[in-house]
Amino acid sequence: MNTIQKISLQNWQDFWSMLYMHMGKSIMETCGRHGEAVIRSALQDIAQEDGRRFREECLKQGGKPNLRALYQLGCGCSADPRMRSAVLNDQEQMRIWEVYTCPMANLWLDHGQSFLANLYCEENQLELLNTFTDGKGQFHLSKKLTCHRENGCRPDNYCRFSAYYLMANVDASKRAECFTQEGEEEVQLSTAETQEQALARKCVQLIARLTAGAKAAFGQEGLCAVSLGLRNLVAPTADMLLHYADMTLSGDLLDFVQKNLPVSLEPGRDELWARYADENSLRLYESGFAVPLKKRLNL
Repeated sequence: MNTIQKISLQNWQDFWSMLYMHMGKSIMETCGRHGEAVIRSALQDIAQEDGRRFREECLKQGGKPNLRALYQLGCGCSADPRMRSAVLNDQEQMRIWEVYTCPMANLWLDHGQSFLANLYCEENQLELLNTFTDGKGQFHLSKKLTCHRENGCRPDNYCRFSAYYLMANVDASKRAECFTQEGEEEVQLSTAETQEQALARKCVQLIARLTAGAKAAFGQEGLCAVSLGLRNLVAPTADMLLHYADMTLSGDLLDFVQKNLPVSLEPGRDELWARYADENSLRLYESGFAVPLKKRLNL
């Protein structure tokens, strides 16, 4: 059951999912299959930054950069309260978990975007793990909610993620730095970044990385694809905000939008845009999304 306290985070997550879907779909439709490389590269860059940040936080807190430490800090995926999952194995060298309900998968599949969904699932955890373990980790995704087979076989009804960081693959001189030794106590870790802060950052990063990648690969055609994707995002975002503002009896639409949208409609005043975006991504975001959304909502 959804509660009014959880709706905001759910809206933030749904916006990120829609942002990725519409931008990715536009790049694929405008630029063809070569657009896949641009999307994969953007996802890899974001996951790599998560991996570096998690490793730095782990070491700063006196932890050992193994799998238990990584997934204490976060999986770099979704903290949505609608997510249902179970951890089957939680060790320093191995972690296996399953996801049974996923709001990202639901949204993408409802719009027929299993291909884009699979790109995200394939790249996010793999690059996060590889970066955190300095390339010594192994990752396997054997079941996918987003895998809708067309060969007569039944589709998967859950995701199974398996991550490995085996001591045997780590240089002998570094094993004590990475794994708890006999007599040592495991350090409990935490991350300073909140769920909302992570989603806000990833939205800006996604727009910036896809814009830069599309321009580098396809020039003006790539920028047109990004702009079209952002424009296609306006209507569903407005519908979502208006629906939940009405359902929660919100009397101040501007205040509701600010609390339920992970991106600022005044990006020039947002520190995240100064940190991650360039002139092209900022211009396309403002003209393709921020200004049209404000007009549609009469803000």
